[in-house]
Amino acid sequence: MTPVNPLPQPPEARAVHKSFALRDHRVDVLRGADLCPAPGRITALVGHSGSGKTTLLQILGLLLPPDSGSVRIEERDVWQLSDNERADLRRRRIGFVFQTANLLPQHSALRNVALPRPGDAHHARRAARELLDRVGLAGRADHRPGELSAGEQQRVALARALVNGAGTVLADEPTGNLDADNERRMLRLFRETADEGRAVLLVTHSPAVADVADTVLSVTDGRVIPEPHNSPSPEARP
Repeated sequence: MTPVNPLPQPPEARAVHKSFALRDHRVDVLRGADLCPAPGRITALVGHSGSGKTTLLQILGLLLPPDSGSVRIEERDVWQLSDNERADLRRRRIGFVFQTANLLPQHSALRNVALPRPGDAHHARRAARELLDRVGLAGRADHRPGELSAGEQQRVALARALVNGAGTVLADEPTGNLDADNERRMLRLFRETADEGRAVLLVTHSPAVADVADTVLSVTDGRVIPEPHNSPSPEARP
């Protein structure tokens, strides 16, 4: 998973506000949240259910517009760009891994990883095979998602997130459906991903995930605040 070219900088959310209508009420979820995951580090984003963690991740990942505030990439406010320009930035710069792997069930693991990569199909398959090898699934390349375990599906999803050379990986509860062994395996892969210089942001309820993060942030009262946390020692890393 070692990137060939310099990695693009991560997006930065500044003073983000977001509200939703719930029946006859307005729910203010984010109230001036700031967040910029650091390259080369794992950032864990924690908070109680409904605190706005996933909403903030979706805004940072250019999937959901803020009501106010901005998301910037290299000082460009991405919500001032056209839909096509924003989609291109998202495709090239950000990789997503979610609690359910969201793989296409009719396609093989190899095809699932190769599909997001534009251009020559041969080069896309070659890149996909290399990534599947790196996540330990070279022998499962021709298997469909239904023939893979939950842990294997998540590793395929991580390979897919990296196939375009994304500099930022955003993951929403990526180990929530995994047993302890597969959680440790995924955390090792996220550590390797960060050690290559990528920014890794993990939304999580898992203490094991927070324990291996370099930075732990909490969404509290609509804002992002640091949690007391010591960087993991090499012995504590997965």
